This record gives sequence, C-alpha cells and structure tokens, in this order.
Amino acid sequence: MLRLLVSPRWLVRHVLLVLAVATCIGFGRWQYHRAVDRNSILNWSYTIEWTLFGLFAVLCWAWFLRDELRGPPEEDEQAPPPRVYQPVAQPVSDEEDPELAAYNRYLAELNERSR
Repeated sequence: MLRLLVSPRWLVRHVLLVLAVATCIGFGRWQYHRAVDRNSILNWSYTIEWTLFGLFAVLCWAWFLRDELRGPPEEDEQAPPPRVYQPVAQPVSDEEDPELAAYNRYLAELNERSR
C-alpha cells in the first residue's frame, strides 16, 4: 500500500487534494468573515458550501484510493451472459391506425430482407 501511495500518479493526486482542500478552506474562511460582518444568509450558505466542497474532494480521493487498492473487478467465467429481453411488437390493424400498420409492415419487410 505504501508503494502505491508514493507512486508518481498518486503523488499528483495528493498534491491536487491538498490544493483543493486549501482552496476550499480559504474561500470558506473568506465567506465566513463576510457572513459575520454582513450577517448575510447568502454568505453563510457559501461558507457551508465551500466546506462541503472540501469534504467532497476528500471523499473522492478516498474512493479513488479504495478502488485502486481493490484492483480491477474479477470476471466470473462460469456466469451465463445476461439475457436481453426484446419487447414483443403488438400487431396493429389497418382499422386501428393505418399509418402505423403500414410502417410496421415496412419494418417487417426490412427485417426479412436483412436475413
């Protein structure tokens, strides 16, 4: 795990995380001071928003680390392929909708030609 954390790719991610969190803390503190000075609900909401942005950056970093430690997902060779269910076309008569019936006949004809 330590080897993974000091790899060049992860060092870049660590630096980006520190920059993102520092930026969020800076903007959050700035909005906090503006909220205290002005007693503005908008500035209070921005204070909370910047805090949540910083927490989200840490959460994403943790998700990336978790996925990297788990490795690629193993494929089960014994599992059958997933079934694909095709909806069954309902026949439409010329009395119900002549335009739709003509289109369905055209599609059926194209299907027969492709086989």
